[in-house]
Amino acid sequence: MKNFFKIPNSTNVHPDVAKNLKHNFFTNILDAGFWFFGDSFVAAYTILPVYMSTFTDSPLLIGLIPALEGAGWFLPQLFLAKYLEGKNRRKPIVMKLGFLDRFPLLLLAIGAFFIPNLNTNTAIILFFVIYIIKAFSAGLVALPWQELMATVIPVSHRGRYWGLSLVLGKLTGLIGATITAFVLTNYEYPQNYSFIFFIGFIAASISFIFLGRNIEPEIERPENLDNIKMWGKVKKILKVDTNFRIFLINRGFLFLAMMSLGFIAVYGIQQFDLPVSYSAIFTIVMFGSEIIGFGIWGTIGDKIGYKRVLEIGNFILIISLISLLFVDTITGLLISFGLTSLAHSGEYLADQNIAMEFGDEENRPTYIGMSKTLTGPVILAAPLIGGLIINSFGYKSMFITSLVISVISFVLIKFFVKEPRNN
Repeated sequence: MKNFFKIPNSTNVHPDVAKNLKHNFFTNILDAGFWFFGDSFVAAYTILPVYMSTFTDSPLLIGLIPALEGAGWFLPQLFLAKYLEGKNRRKPIVMKLGFLDRFPLLLLAIGAFFIPNLNTNTAIILFFVIYIIKAFSAGLVALPWQELMATVIPVSHRGRYWGLSLVLGKLTGLIGATITAFVLTNYEYPQNYSFIFFIGFIAASISFIFLGRNIEPEIERPENLDNIKMWGKVKKILKVDTNFRIFLINRGFLFLAMMSLGFIAVYGIQQFDLPVSYSAIFTIVMFGSEIIGFGIWGTIGDKIGYKRVLEIGNFILIISLISLLFVDTITGLLISFGLTSLAHSGEYLADQNIAMEFGDEENRPTYIGMSKTLTGPVILAAPLIGGLIINSFGYKSMFITSLVISVISFVLIKFFVKEPRNN
């Protein structure tokens, strides 16, 4: 622990970043802890799909929840890249957009109380209007927030920061999932959902306080003097940087392969005739698997690169999808779901770091934004494609489709993408 915050001499770091590293490190870990605690009450892959299944049995509408969660996070990011380049500080915009990211949780809690007085179509529309605001607010703050983290946490400590913060976050998420199970079991519908959404809002608001405690130095960044418009710059990078272009293609296949994640909890509840409160059990399994994953992915990424994290995670995804085709017990399904979540945690952690390593600091916001926005349409489409396949052919066909695509993704990342850290 003595050398935990020691920055290697080979790492070029702003003196104020080095001075405040310990403060910012713990501040952001606490921010993450409370954020993930709050997010566990509105988990897009377990709680909310099962919540939507109380309105409708349509796989398309259920699949729309993780689709919006992913698309909302990814699509808006590139559009802020041009704004961020040349800005000396990231924190002011993070705080403004961070408020918009949290307020919809309160609207979800209030909206749940009115469900008994609404017809089904109105309830569904109300839910999706609120959830779209939440999803795309998260996407708007995502790039400035990642840039803030890249500023206050040097590259030598990003992996361990992400690993520790996500482990703590998922541990608090386990507590949240346990509370969710209790509330869903012991309180009547829909008040039970309103209670858990409100708890989520309170926790996310506390995380906002810690977010505001970041000490960010004012770093003079050159204005972007290139007269090429943003999309022209994007085309130029795609043309010149072949390695990054192949990486983006790989991401598209990986997101398609992940289409099954948002349906496994609903599939299990329907297949084994379980109560809706069992969605919290799936959340516990998901967070438990992610804790294991985040505990090792950050170390692996720091030592040998996040390309290797993507390779290992993709291989685990293939194993989990094969197992989904053969399980016939709820225990087996939970194990398969845990493996899928473990793979997803590797993809998530690598996603937060690897794009930063492709471009130089001047172009880093554009690279991060491209890695998100250009693959955003795929992450939006993937669960919807999954829903269409389920509607037409059933769950097993959707799992097989995901399996085939995951193999393609593995081949691309393993054999065609070069480690960006070595370039």
